[in-house]
Amino acid sequence: MAVVKPSTPALSRNSTSTSLDSERRPSTASQARNPISVRLYKVLSNNFDDDSTKEALRTLSDLYVTSKPPRRNEQKLLPHEDVEYDDHEHGTNRSLVVALNEAIPGESAAQARRHMRRDMESKLTQGSEQFLKAFGDVDQKLDELQQHISAMRLSCDEAEHQLQLTTDSSKILLERAGSLREERHEYFLRQDVENKKSIVTAFLTRFTLTESETEAITSRDEPVGPIFFAAMDRTEVIRDDCRILMSGEDGPTQAGIDIMASTSSSLEQGYEKIVRWCSHEFRQKGRELHFEVTATMREGVKRLRKRPELLTEALNFLSQTRQTTLMSSFITALTRGGPSGLPRPIELHAHDPLRYIGDMLAWVHQAVAAERELLEALFQVANNRRMVGSVRVFDGKSEEEDWIRELMDLCVEKLCIPLKVRVQQTIRSQESSIVSYKIANLMQFYMLTMRRTIGDDAFLSKTLLELIFRSTLLEYKIDQPTGSQMSLIRYFMSLYPRKVMHCRASSS
Repeated sequence: MAVVKPSTPALSRNSTSTSLDSERRPSTASQARNPISVRLYKVLSNNFDDDSTKEALRTLSDLYVTSKPPRRNEQKLLPHEDVEYDDHEHGTNRSLVVALNEAIPGESAAQARRHMRRDMESKLTQGSEQFLKAFGDVDQKLDELQQHISAMRLSCDEAEHQLQLTTDSSKILLERAGSLREERHEYFLRQDVENKKSIVTAFLTRFTLTESETEAITSRDEPVGPIFFAAMDRTEVIRDDCRILMSGEDGPTQAGIDIMASTSSSLEQGYEKIVRWCSHEFRQKGRELHFEVTATMREGVKRLRKRPELLTEALNFLSQTRQTTLMSSFITALTRGGPSGLPRPIELHAHDPLRYIGDMLAWVHQAVAAERELLEALFQVANNRRMVGSVRVFDGKSEEEDWIRELMDLCVEKLCIPLKVRVQQTIRSQESSIVSYKIANLMQFYMLTMRRTIGDDAFLSKTLLELIFRSTLLEYKIDQPTGSQMSLIRYFMSLYPRKVMHCRASSS
């Protein structure tokens, strides 16, 4: 519904200022005596530009409207008795509007001033009624909500009661389930620990030595034997497996490096133990003229071949011991003979040069053959079905053969000194060329025989060759041979010894 503002005269600032100028013209005394002028002056001098004043005026303008003059066929309303309500669609939003009949100009403003208090109270009353109605609806909704909450509380209490009953009835089952869950967790944890333990145990079993194996390798109280060699083999297998482990994609690991270092230390201690044991055995058993080579000794020498410097150290003890033993046995055979005087001492046949020299050479030859058999058994050299007396081929391709030749040369080296002295004394004491020839031929035979066993470069072979050379010089009565004579004799003796001897024997 359209709202009509009251038709009160609106004064602008210009009109106000003009009226003020006209009113100021009377004297000051007349203005003081006229209360209307004072009141008007006071009202006009106020400032209505503030927001609260504007809002109050706007509210009054909306509240009071001036109605049009009634038509003929319309009923005339009494002044200030026409109250119109601005209802919307269903009357839910109703506002109080006071319609003023202005028959005389200015009458509506006067009516509004007289009844403004009542109108304000009516407006407040109407608003309060609307608030009460709205709060009544809210209170009704709250009551309904309270009912729903009460019903919900009852349902929750019942559900809680049922839940408590269910919990009480299933308490034993829950406790049993909890214990089973804990046992299951402990089982899986124990199973995981067992799996890890088995993996670690398998790793340690494969890549570490047992206490007994370590004790067999490092302890001086444990003898060298099958248990010791088995521990050494186990150490070698661990090192081979560790090399395979370290050659993986991840490269060398700290565990592999530690295993290699530990096994290397164990191997070195094992090799040192073998050296000590072999040196002790060579010193003890090497004093016997004929001693048996045991399987443990052969295995020790076989393993020391991987460490040539250690094998050389052990074999030096063997060569020194055998030199002393052979030298002592040779002197005993020359001076004392065998046990209980049989065979008789070789020196008893010194009056017979051929037998004397032949017995000495035979004893040396027998010692050389025995040493050869001893060293072949020590180094486990196969004879390859070689016939007795056949020439050995020294081609340098066999490492064992080189060791045997070197050791034999060292073992019989000291025999050359007493042999050489006695043979030279015997040769010088002979006046017959035939005896000298027979001696030379005898030495030639033993030299060729022993050369097949010890080789051409052995010290014994060179000694026999020198003795043959001396005997040949005495045979031809050459005390001081010239250089050409010595060269010619050496040439024929080195190249064709048998042919020269045969020709010389036939010519005689």
